[in-house]
Amino acid sequence: MDGPIELNRRNTVVSLHVGSATEFMKPVALLILAWLVTSCAQPFPKPMQNCCADSWDDANEIFQKSFTRHGGLSLDELTSLSYDLNGEWKYLITKIQPLVTDSEYRVRSREIVYPKVGAYHARYDGPKGSKWVLQNEGITEVFYDGVASSDLDVLQSTALTAESFYIFALGPLALHNLSGSFERLPNVTENGKSYLRIYAEMRPGIGESDLDEIVLWIDPDTWLTWRVRFTLEGYVSTQGANVDVTFTDYVEVSDFAFPSSFFERVRAPIQIDAHSWDTTNHRLNVAPSPSDLMRPPNKTMP
Repeated sequence: MDGPIELNRRNTVVSLHVGSATEFMKPVALLILAWLVTSCAQPFPKPMQNCCADSWDDANEIFQKSFTRHGGLSLDELTSLSYDLNGEWKYLITKIQPLVTDSEYRVRSREIVYPKVGAYHARYDGPKGSKWVLQNEGITEVFYDGVASSDLDVLQSTALTAESFYIFALGPLALHNLSGSFERLPNVTENGKSYLRIYAEMRPGIGESDLDEIVLWIDPDTWLTWRVRFTLEGYVSTQGANVDVTFTDYVEVSDFAFPSSFFERVRAPIQIDAHSWDTTNHRLNVAPSPSDLMRPPNKTMP
């Protein structure tokens, strides 16, 4: 059979091209498709009554300890965090979510987050060219190779990724507005290590969403946030999905501890590895304000 095999799952299309010259690959493609259909997605964890009759603090005290460990007591002094990013996308996620990953552009980047105003800026580079993004005060601007985009799908998917990466860059420092609204989840042990988990609803959610849910995994030995997991209701092709990102390393800069090495997995509607990246060259309070950022020259479309 020539041409693509397509699987439509929760508004997601996976295409595997199986040509007549590669007939021997058909069983492999079919196995992949069967795995996608039957893989057990993990439902998003929800708080339960009478959770966690242990000696640990309540959820909001746990959050406050992690917030403080990451430098939260100095957050008012942090106007901007600048850093360089270099990452690698897993192949399958780029085919399932080509616009959200935008992997032909989003490989390397120079990024800035602005904690006081909740803004995010990135200048991406990839094999296909450059992408310039600013998400600020509910407005998302996108330029591809100097050409401003007015495509609604581009703007909505970029708003989703911009606000997600704002959270990844700052960890719990990005979530201080949720203080007081966390609830406990049962502790979880992974690779012999026990983690405290706390849950909250985000209103508004990420990107164009009115509501998303988030869970933090916190190491009770260090009080560093080790993992974040949240829903992605802010874009049509990610609705019903959720992801987690594990912070595998941190960098200490002045009073702050920022995540610096990241591993992302899709947890639902399927379970796949998605993205890994590292951030370096972290700089505090040296970036121009969002309003002073130099936009690319808006070239005329050919």
